Amino acid sequence: MQSNSHTCNATFQAPLLLRNPHVQTLWSRLSKYKPSSLLHVETIRTYDNDFIDLAWSHSAAQVKASAAPIVIIFHGLEGSAKSAYVDQLMQAACAQQWQAVVMQFRSCSGRMNATARAYHSGDTQDALEFIQRLRQRYPERKLFAAGFSLGGNMLVKLLGEQGHSPLQAAACISAPLALGPSSERINRGISRLYRNHLLNSLKHKTWQKIEAGLITHQVKLSQRALFSIRTFAEFDHEVTAPLHGFAGADDYYQKCSGLAFLPAVRTPLLVLHAKDDPFTCDACIPAPAQIPPAVRYELQQHGGHVGFYTQLSAHRTGQLQPWLPHKLMHWFKEF
Repeated sequence: MQSNSHTCNATFQAPLLLRNPHVQTLWSRLSKYKPSSLLHVETIRTYDNDFIDLAWSHSAAQVKASAAPIVIIFHGLEGSAKSAYVDQLMQAACAQQWQAVVMQFRSCSGRMNATARAYHSGDTQDALEFIQRLRQRYPERKLFAAGFSLGGNMLVKLLGEQGHSPLQAAACISAPLALGPSSERINRGISRLYRNHLLNSLKHKTWQKIEAGLITHQVKLSQRALFSIRTFAEFDHEVTAPLHGFAGADDYYQKCSGLAFLPAVRTPLLVLHAKDDPFTCDACIPAPAQIPPAVRYELQQHGGHVGFYTQLSAHRTGQLQPWLPHKLMHWFKEF
């Protein structure tokens, strides 16, 4: 088990021209990154007769025949198996002869889910059931998990709720561990562009469900009122909270912020933040007293939000190298 650490770790070095947090955050888009992992989709049923689409790095036959460790990946808000950071970690796992699987949150695989509910930062039930299913299916395999952004907050909450888990180790990257302050942080400056992009996607999905008759009474908004929402606090109060049993946005933020669950984590966990992350804020950084012995905390000076791109490759291809996949695989391999 790792000893706790509250340091500004200097292992990530951002090139001088890449110390802008927005360049780091948006680099995969700016460079027109194209995911190259061959995905093998598996659909599983949920406890409430809905479905989740998994995306595996290997075919069902290959997974069944293997004894290699499995890396479980939980993506961020409105992400998927095709997100650059997910694809990069899948490739890094495969390069080590490991296997990977992405649990795509409800409605994030390209197919609308079948119930009114969607997913949120504290929705651990689907993930817990999935991990337990993997453990039952492959009792001898070593399981690891990485959660990015929203998926990272969810993973910290899950580990805190469970105490000990079937996972050998886990990692949480760029997570908004204080949901309320993070929802306010993204209202400032250039960060509003990210907010608007994500909210637009969420609002369209919500309206599709209303039109399809999946949401019948929980959300009492007209189309005009829904699309007039401008902040996450408004959306979470009017949509996320009523759909998932919270009294309002404040109740949701209070009950689901990962920071409150971090002290109870017993599974080896790497928590990684960038000080210049345009999605999070100082309130997301745990105090030393909140970091239990199983948790290694690293605060990098640069990296943006799930960015962490470093120098050009040795082959001078013009492509910046993602630092995160190798960092995470190195952490997992310790266990």
